Amino acid sequence: MSIVTVPESALDYKIITTTDALESFCEQARAAGWFAIDSEFVRQRTYHARLGLLQAHAAGRTVIIDPLAESLDLAPIWHLIAHPEITAVLHAGGEDIELFYNQSGHAPTDLFDTQIAAGFCQLGTSLGYAKLVETLCGGVELDKSLSRTDWLRRPLAEKELDYAAADASYLSAMYPYLYQLCEQRQVLDIVKAESRLQVAKRTQSIPTDLLYLYVGNTWQLNAQQLGVLQDLAAWRLQKAKDRDMPLGFLFKDGILLDLARRQPVTEKQLFAIDGLPPLTRKYSGSEITSVIKQAQQRSQQELPQPLQRLDDMPNYKAAVKTIKAAIQQVAEQLDVDPVLIASRKQINDFLNFHWQFSSRQQQRLPQPDLKQGWRWNYLEAELTPLI
Repeated sequence: MSIVTVPESALDYKIITTTDALESFCEQARAAGWFAIDSEFVRQRTYHARLGLLQAHAAGRTVIIDPLAESLDLAPIWHLIAHPEITAVLHAGGEDIELFYNQSGHAPTDLFDTQIAAGFCQLGTSLGYAKLVETLCGGVELDKSLSRTDWLRRPLAEKELDYAAADASYLSAMYPYLYQLCEQRQVLDIVKAESRLQVAKRTQSIPTDLLYLYVGNTWQLNAQQLGVLQDLAAWRLQKAKDRDMPLGFLFKDGILLDLARRQPVTEKQLFAIDGLPPLTRKYSGSEITSVIKQAQQRSQQELPQPLQRLDDMPNYKAAVKTIKAAIQQVAEQLDVDPVLIASRKQINDFLNFHWQFSSRQQQRLPQPDLKQGWRWNYLEAELTPLI
């Protein structure tokens, strides 16, 4: 049985390749007060994703915006996305938000994420787009086989354009139903707040000298090794940006940890680091050993404080038990899956932040999820004694 019906007209679409046509569409979206948007991009070999298509729907009209068209300025759509009084509708919009922000410096101000809404409306936690369409649109099965298309290629096949346009068409059809359902369940404010949190997380930056705090298993390192890790993590990020390549192409976190632990300072020693990509060793090996040598010269006062394994810290188990009990109460109050209130990672992030990070580090870093917004409003009484 279909809960949401998609009008045939919504499945038709036009391709926008000029600024005038884009501005016309954006005017219609402003008049409507909301629009649905999705993106197709390629990110296999670059630091930031490269935009291939934008597909959007507003006021009964679906469009595909071609960002590679020579006569098209995307400024109107970027301004629309950031408009504080126009709702941008996305599904699992994290990567889209990051893409918009890196492309334009703009991000959604008023966002409604349908994946978040589906979770708080008991339709499924972390529900994929195709599954949500199938659930709400009477068993419609979207063909996701084209998801790995090279969206930078031109011309794109008709079936590829159809595939892209369908995402915006169905998204726009589901939004009014999900919005109403959120109102009925009295979770609309939470869905909006959680959507805003995703924007904040995708547009924030971590100071480069504190990146090491987010590398796993750093409790295994002493202060001197942490100093090397700190400098290598900052170097890796800058190198990836300069070369426009993913961080993992240089080396993954596990290799980063091994480099900090073993501290190779010669080419021969670099060969002993299992998993270090040969191209990284060949073209950046001297820089890596130079960073390590410089880090080794740091005085004891300049080194980071050693970290503990969170599971081994006094009162950790009791604290987790307390937090989980509070989460369960909120979940029952809202009638949602407890994981939507907080995951184990979010619990650990909260405890790490308050138990291991210095006050100066805390001032420079984003607050953990449990300390922000609607979560803190519900959990403040139980969590405050743990800080």
